[in-house]
Amino acid sequence: MTFSSNIVGSAVALFWFVSTVAQEEPPSSATFGLLFKRLDQNEDGLVIKSELEAQGRKTEWLTSADTDADGALTMGELASFLRKRKQNPAAAPKALVYDFPKSAPVTEASCRAASEYSADHNGFSTLVMIEGQIVFEQYDQGWDPAKANRLASGTKSFSGVLLAVAVKDGLLTLDDPVSETIEEWQGREGLKSITIRQLLSLTSGMNPGEVGVVPTYKTAVVFGKGEKFEAEPGAKFAYGPRPFQIFGEIITRKLVASSDLGFSDPLAYLESRVLDPIEMTYAHWRRDENGMPKLPSGAFLTAREWAKFGELLRNEGKHVGELLFDQETFHQCLKGSETFPGYGLTFWLLDAQPSRLEGRPWLKGGYMAAGAGKQRLYVLPAAGAVVVRQGESKKDFDDIKMLDRLLNATAPSELKETKKGHPKANEPVKEEKDSDFIGMLVEGGDALAKKRGLTSRIIEIDGEMRLVTTDYREDRVNFTISDGKIIKVTRG
Repeated sequence: MTFSSNIVGSAVALFWFVSTVAQEEPPSSATFGLLFKRLDQNEDGLVIKSELEAQGRKTEWLTSADTDADGALTMGELASFLRKRKQNPAAAPKALVYDFPKSAPVTEASCRAASEYSADHNGFSTLVMIEGQIVFEQYDQGWDPAKANRLASGTKSFSGVLLAVAVKDGLLTLDDPVSETIEEWQGREGLKSITIRQLLSLTSGMNPGEVGVVPTYKTAVVFGKGEKFEAEPGAKFAYGPRPFQIFGEIITRKLVASSDLGFSDPLAYLESRVLDPIEMTYAHWRRDENGMPKLPSGAFLTAREWAKFGELLRNEGKHVGELLFDQETFHQCLKGSETFPGYGLTFWLLDAQPSRLEGRPWLKGGYMAAGAGKQRLYVLPAAGAVVVRQGESKKDFDDIKMLDRLLNATAPSELKETKKGHPKANEPVKEEKDSDFIGMLVEGGDALAKKRGLTSRIIEIDGEMRLVTTDYREDRVNFTISDGKIIKVTRG
């Protein structure tokens, strides 16, 4: 009875598929093998447009299913397409392909490969811009060009530009003590020497606050009697929202004190000086209980709008012949600190780990704005590229794996697959995995982390938890130790 039911079910599914394809797209419930065999008329393991046309079926869906854009559909590509349709039939990928410059370092196929990687990790949108022109967009899970997503901590990088604007307008300099503006800090040992550079490089030594819990400007600047420094200014990198809200208070006070500018809101100031000139519009920007814009994580943008900001960054502030912010200050934003080379002032630096540059000349000088859920704005000056990626992904998403697919790099950690599913003959290089730390002594683990451009710390020894900060850092490994050896590794 079960065997007969399966045959009937497969036959019904096949009939449904065949009839549906003749009208529009394949349904998600059909049996992969039967469907592919029926479509592949010459039995060469590939389905092409002419085969569909010969059977009287429409071919529009083929473009979305053909992820490497070679005009031929494999069994794997069909299966992947149908699984996505099954998860959300209304959310089939929407790819928009434009003219590619002759010298473009990307192709339609490489753009599709990168967007497919993003989509497989719960991505919503992928946009690729080359030399100021959008060449490719893909929207998944019902997303479209008009739909905005949170930037989360990707918002922080607007503060770097806000800093460069304020320097251009003569409001402050990068190495001004914060206490020049936050005058209540002048009488406090430790506080009075913190500079704006240390504040925005996240090396002030202060408690940076809990990730996701954004204080108001007024509360961020309060250093309580019982509060202690976590380190000397400049000695430790600590990630959190507080420094950006302190910076918001600095800019607010500078604006109020200026008789020439007439702004009392840092966001209104940024809009006037930068966002309006480049015609960038945000969908929403969260504000705190006092009505001030949240600088660590408040912005919601579409992929296209975020790309406009990225293109301004790639051009180092130049827009239609005008310089919108101080370039030297911006250059300083792209330099890591001695304490933590992987982070500048509000930007993550993609080339901070020397091992990443092997075979990737396009990564030199690259940086990104990054937020929870793997919101990404990649700026790759060496490739003339700005790339936006939005979604809600977990930690298995990897920036380099996505960029390798986009820039046609043979990643050391991967072999390229042929149409028959066989790897090429090139010898793979060992992939850098966090599991490499397992079994090492603490000293060896610390040395390996440093070699990879990471920081490290111990969070548990022989079952006893250690008191550590709650700030989250993507470039930090946390060790759990038992009998002197590393038995578990996490990131954050």
